[in-house]
Amino acid sequence: MKVNVGDKVSYEDTYAAGIKMVSAGVGKVVELKPDVCGKSNKLIAVIKQHGHEPFEMFTNGLEVVDR
Repeated sequence: MKVNVGDKVSYEDTYAAGIKMVSAGVGKVVELKPDVCGKSNKLIAVIKQHGHEPFEMFTNGLEVVDR
């Protein structure tokens, strides 16, 4: 399912080098931008979760909860 700006999305725990970077939760997509560092055509979503700093995650790791 395609993720759009304003969608409420859920995501799973994200690990890097065995360290939990992002705990699972629900947030709102506030911006979509292309992956400028990689050589793919994946999109990166900027997610804002209530009470936390915004963070970035690939859209293929997100699931739309409510439109």
